[in-house]
Amino acid sequence: MKTNIVIITDVSLFCNIFIPLLTSKNKSIHIDICRSISEIDKKIDFSTCDLILVDGGMTQTTSFEVIEFISTVKNSKTPIWFFPEIQTEKYLLKSLDLGVSRIIRKPFDPLKIVNEILLYLLKVENVPIIEYT
Repeated sequence: MKTNIVIITDVSLFCNIFIPLLTSKNKSIHIDICRSISEIDKKIDFSTCDLILVDGGMTQTTSFEVIEFISTVKNSKTPIWFFPEIQTEKYLLKSLDLGVSRIIRKPFDPLKIVNEILLYLLKVENVPIIEYT
């Protein structure tokens, strides 16, 4: 079964960090990129989605609007890992209330996070951490 990850950001650097690292370690991972709520609504089937990564540095919409849309409007139970720009306790608690499963504070070590993603997928999907060709 193919593993599906959705990256939600309108900042190309966020994608450029994760996509090469994830796909180099496991070629069976399928990654969708969405830059807006309308793209999420049109492109993503949450019943086949294994993990959602939400960039808190989006410029065109707020990450809270995105998270609320996913968890409330789409009623998705897919885990959301959130990379917030704002680090106040109130902000972080609100993100958890909206449906975030995990908060990853910036700055972060991309290799460490990619390894954590792969370990998470291994636990929930039995996906091999490294795929040999």
